[in-house]
Amino acid sequence: MKKVLILALAIVLSGCASQVQKGAITLAYSNFEDRDYEDTLIYINQAENAKETSAELKAELTYLKARTYEKMGKYSDAKALYGYLVEQHPQSQYSYLAKEKLENRL
Repeated sequence: MKKVLILALAIVLSGCASQVQKGAITLAYSNFEDRDYEDTLIYINQAENAKETSAELKAELTYLKARTYEKMGKYSDAKALYGYLVEQHPQSQYSYLAKEKLENRL
């Protein structure tokens, strides 16, 4: 609840999509570390929708989403996102990490 209030306050005070996006990314990683995967997905979606993302940020968020699905036991969803990274972001560091995940069969 506290995290939601902090994010809401950031939205009200800043009104800046960039700051909202950064806050959502921070909260996504924080929730991932806390093993709160449902909230992790919520914050990833907020970060994706806050403003247009660069290709590298899109790859980063997709990789985090794939890892989250993997932790939730949703292996087919994770595999699909890892495959997307390999195909659509071949020059990204996240493509390399995704290839490793796919080769190790999650």
